[in-house]
Amino acid sequence: MSTSYSPCGHELTVQLLAQKSESQLAQALEHIVADACETHYAFYFSKSLSANEIPKPLFVSHRDVCLSIDSTTSVLNKTNKIEGDKHLIQHGGDSIIPLWHHTELVGFLYVKGQLNFTLATLLKHLLNVFIHQMATLHFARIDPLSQLLNRQTFDEKVIEITNGEGFTVCREASDERKWYLAMIDIDHFKQVNDNFGHVIGDEVILLVAQIIKANFRTEDYTFRYGGEEFSILFQSFDDDAALIALERLREHIATSRFPQVEHVSVSIGFTEVVDTLQVSEQVHKADQALYYSKDNGRNRVTNYLSLGLSESHYECAEIELF
Repeated sequence: MSTSYSPCGHELTVQLLAQKSESQLAQALEHIVADACETHYAFYFSKSLSANEIPKPLFVSHRDVCLSIDSTTSVLNKTNKIEGDKHLIQHGGDSIIPLWHHTELVGFLYVKGQLNFTLATLLKHLLNVFIHQMATLHFARIDPLSQLLNRQTFDEKVIEITNGEGFTVCREASDERKWYLAMIDIDHFKQVNDNFGHVIGDEVILLVAQIIKANFRTEDYTFRYGGEEFSILFQSFDDDAALIALERLREHIATSRFPQVEHVSVSIGFTEVVDTLQVSEQVHKADQALYYSKDNGRNRVTNYLSLGLSESHYECAEIELF
């Protein structure tokens, strides 16, 4: 390493544990890896901490450093089955340090060329510190009832996306997608609580949350926004594709059976996330579309753009809020 650290990496361990947000933690690890490696490197990671999500590049030393994820993960999983969790794997003349969480492969550090054993051991230790701290931060953001991300995490994720941190590197130009915000509200939920009690109401919230999560990719963000309201930050190619995805969700919920209640429906409003707007403005647009859905029969999806509101109308609406 270009800077002198103790072999156990105590100072670096403390540095990683001091980070209080996922993005800051990733930046701290990137600085450590950049200081340690004198050649090209790439760190691939599954932000959901699940093997169900394909690891994506969290940071790379050069944009040309993109690997075949399928072949790399296949090699790592095969090696793990045969030889156990090795802290360093030599593959094609290069070095790979796998990152495991509860026996699941959730990422790896690729370094071009051969790493010496001492440095590889230190990096493996720091990657383990990283994943444990990431898990601590991740689960602190989980709503205990719905198991979705909680309301406190929502603003942070919107800000990350509008600041350009939402997409990973190495994305093909033809695969560029936009971010969308959807606000979702369970229709007539008060009647559910009044007629069946809060225990059944909680079960409805949990089941709706499970359906929402199952209908979106692991790299999208699903939140319990508050009470019976949910929000989703998701990626789509355009407004039409976003509408199709949300219509599929609406129909899935409407055709599912719920204990005692039998059936519930949801109203949805959505808008494209725009990097020039504040979080409150993004939410207000999606909420306007949601209110339109609820005022026009419920159990429907509305795109904010379809309301045909001018910017001046929107600005006035914003002013009236305060």
